[in-house]
Amino acid sequence: MISKQITFSFTPMRKNLFPLFFAGLSLVCSAANAADATHQLDKIARKSAQAEVKEMAQNQGWGKYDLQLETVLPAEASTLPVCKKNLLATPTARRTLYRLRYDVTCPDAQGWTQTVAVKIAVNLPIVVAMQTLDRGRVIDAQDVVLRVQDIAPLNAQFFTTTEEAIGQTVKRRITSAQIVNSAQLEQPIMVERGQSVLMVARQNGIEASTSGEAMKQGRKGDVIRVKNISSQRTVDAIVVSPGVVHILVATR
Repeated sequence: MISKQITFSFTPMRKNLFPLFFAGLSLVCSAANAADATHQLDKIARKSAQAEVKEMAQNQGWGKYDLQLETVLPAEASTLPVCKKNLLATPTARRTLYRLRYDVTCPDAQGWTQTVAVKIAVNLPIVVAMQTLDRGRVIDAQDVVLRVQDIAPLNAQFFTTTEEAIGQTVKRRITSAQIVNSAQLEQPIMVERGQSVLMVARQNGIEASTSGEAMKQGRKGDVIRVKNISSQRTVDAIVVSPGVVHILVATR
């Protein structure tokens, strides 16, 4: 808000001009109050958005990031009285990371509620393809690189380290400079059907292993059926690495 300095002179002012003067002063005070209420809304919206993005960054392991905010206040905000108590901001149900929305409530006697939007840009290094990667290719260190991008529109579909992508198989063609995400990749097959595998069982800190035969192929994390060569029993096991499975529950 830009204000002009006004100098008043009372020497030869006539008495009947005083009401006009005080009416003008009242308008200036009202404008100042509106500006303060707008400032309150802007401040609480920014603070809420910063806290929400910070928590998200910690939970998802983003590391260092650059946050840019722009508040979008409702038109009626300029007519609101100043709130004399701390404002309360509640996230709305319908929102996205690139446009966070809050219902801001003033809990004082002149209470009011306004919805404020905050446009977000979050720039951080994420994984992109160095070259076009065709379907079936196993990604290595020469295929991917970290580049700074705005991740707000991506709905968390991205990697923040190249290690997350390396070793995975491309299941959907990725073009050069395209952002790499989990929907485009899959773990490579680590166990083939009929393959001899090492079966590992762990219980109460004790580990035992034996030879087995995979009854189907599996990727890392898949649960497959495996036959114990010694006992001929079939059990469920989870694939943990090439040719190695961990026994889950034994059945006859």
